[in-house]
Amino acid sequence: MEKTVVILGGELAPEGRALLEEAGASVIATPPYIDRQAVVEIMKAYTPDAVIVRLLADLLGSEEMQASGKLRHIAKHGVGTNDIDVKAATALGIPVSMTPGSNGHSVAEHALALIMALVKDLPRQDGLIRDGIWDKNQYRGRELRGQRLGLVGFGFIGQTLARMAGAIGLIVSAFDPHAPDCAFHDGVCRETDLDTLLANSDIVSLHCPLTSETQNLIDARRIRLTKQGAFLINTARGEVVDENALIAALEEGMDSFAVEPPGIDNPLFQLSNTLVTPHVAGVTLDAKRAVSIMAAENVLAALDGRTLGPSFLAR
Repeated sequence: MEKTVVILGGELAPEGRALLEEAGASVIATPPYIDRQAVVEIMKAYTPDAVIVRLLADLLGSEEMQASGKLRHIAKHGVGTNDIDVKAATALGIPVSMTPGSNGHSVAEHALALIMALVKDLPRQDGLIRDGIWDKNQYRGRELRGQRLGLVGFGFIGQTLARMAGAIGLIVSAFDPHAPDCAFHDGVCRETDLDTLLANSDIVSLHCPLTSETQNLIDARRIRLTKQGAFLINTARGEVVDENALIAALEEGMDSFAVEPPGIDNPLFQLSNTLVTPHVAGVTLDAKRAVSIMAAENVLAALDGRTLGPSFLAR
């Protein structure tokens, strides 16, 4: 296969790149968070047959897609295609693939880690000790057992987290109008009203995709509905939460931001009751390997003329 594949926004795991190169593809990787103009220049310079999208500063749009002159496939390194103009790709006849399930377990584990760190008061205790303060009376940790976890979105990640949380003793309910009834088992209660879920949960964890329906889903009104002292965990997309409304509101854990990478002056960094990570929930070494391999396999299948299953295609 004499084809060119450009990885936009960072390198693949070695196993993923090796699959492409062993199939005869020429592989070029760009730095993370390149802007639209840089993408256009790269597409014109290398005229790729396929691109794998990792971390971009701007939406991959029609102009960038057409700049290649022969682009046949766009593969997302992950499942969130909000950085790809899927409608534009469809209009140009370019399929967009995803890697469903490849990093879901890692994201669920990361969400659980944020929950445990916040509920157990670990970031604040670490800070106190580093400041020379050894005072057990300042510990505010709670037990997870018996607390109510509300999941917003109940796909693979939400369901995986629910099983983990149930084993610890959390009482789990979930809101997801698109999830089938058969997904709700092992004690997980289906909540049909998001406002009710927020009002009744001690911990809220977001696991929904970013769409026109979910952008700013957790806004100022919904933040006011939550319990005093509740925790908000966001390992979905930053834009699902109205960040401005969050600033003085909740004790919360965040892995995703509305603007990535966030500026060093982001007000969330100044709050003592926040725990932030750089959108890495789905990029453990294991997950990156799995996602890279699946993305590479999707590209090779598409360039070989094989039809990808519906679950792999974005719409």
